[in-house]
Amino acid sequence: MNTQRPLPVTGAAILLALFSLASLPLPLLPGAEEVPTVVIYGGTVLSMVGLVAAVGLWMMKKWSLWLTVVVSVLNILSSAPGLVMAPGAASRAIVVVGLVVPALIIMLVVLPTSRRTFASA
Repeated sequence: MNTQRPLPVTGAAILLALFSLASLPLPLLPGAEEVPTVVIYGGTVLSMVGLVAAVGLWMMKKWSLWLTVVVSVLNILSSAPGLVMAPGAASRAIVVVGLVVPALIIMLVVLPTSRRTFASA
């Protein structure tokens, strides 16, 4: 395949990989015993699927476009309750990043240049 990866797709792949790595739940952190097990496992699975989507974007696979959108929407939905439930300003700032970065990733992959590239791939 001689299709060159557009800059928005490159940016989305890098952002998604970094966000997925940063979003891996760390069960050894203080206070982790209060987090339900299903949240820890669900976050781990979502992060791993996000890494798969990032690799697919990097390799310009058609399936990665929609997988990226689904993973990003799930990341937004899982972060949204934190706006209300976050205990402090620092926690709320982290939640806002957890909402803005996936929205930016979605925006980058649905740009016309990105979609055209995946349509022709």
